[in-house]
Amino acid sequence: MKKWIDQLLPIIEEYKDGNLEEPLDGDGVDDLCRIIKAKINLHEGNLTNSEYEQILDGCDESNYVVEESK
Repeated sequence: MKKWIDQLLPIIEEYKDGNLEEPLDGDGVDDLCRIIKAKINLHEGNLTNSEYEQILDGCDESNYVVEESK
């Protein structure tokens, strides 16, 4: 079995719109965890589509650190 991080890197990359150079901050990690949890719960029938959308609406996909070029 691959290491878990190898499975998660594509998910993290997608969340960050392909930018693996800039790290997620703590809020970004929390949001990504909520999104993953919601996707699993939706897949397993524990959420309705409406409940899933409400969870996603509460997540901010801009919670990673972006350093400005000088």
